[in-house]
Amino acid sequence: MKVKKARRLKGSQAEAKTYALKLLGYRARSRRELEERLRRKGFSSGQADEAIEQLQDAGLVNDEDLAPQLLRYSIEYKSFGKNGIRTFLAKRGLGRELIDKTLSNHTLEIEEKTAGEFVERKMRTLENYSEDIVRQKLWGMLLRRGFSGEVIKKVIDSVEL
Repeated sequence: MKVKKARRLKGSQAEAKTYALKLLGYRARSRRELEERLRRKGFSSGQADEAIEQLQDAGLVNDEDLAPQLLRYSIEYKSFGKNGIRTFLAKRGLGRELIDKTLSNHTLEIEEKTAGEFVERKMRTLENYSEDIVRQKLWGMLLRRGFSGEVIKKVIDSVEL
């Protein structure tokens, strides 16, 4: 006896929501990230918007809740400076106002502490280089991570080379 497979409509609203839930199962995503992924998968903007609205109503998509999580992740695991965090949050689909609000409590002390911890970790790999080369490499690493020149200078000057 054959069991009939449930008939799936291509591009249906239910499929869009199911796919969005699958994406959220991997990691939290912003509204814009979900929209882009659903559109890339071939769903219409109407289907994507409706699916995301349903997920927002259920509390599964909330950019306001996601922003502090991403801020903490970018500091603790990525060791980003303020500019690096701003870029990271923008790439994750958060709006400028939300990014500014999220970074409003990000102080110079937090940035210096993050940069200092990053430099401590990197010093183990740079011990065979001359002092000038170490300074140059650290400066480049910190700059690429989005730290300001002021913070970089202060942290590098405080390190024993």
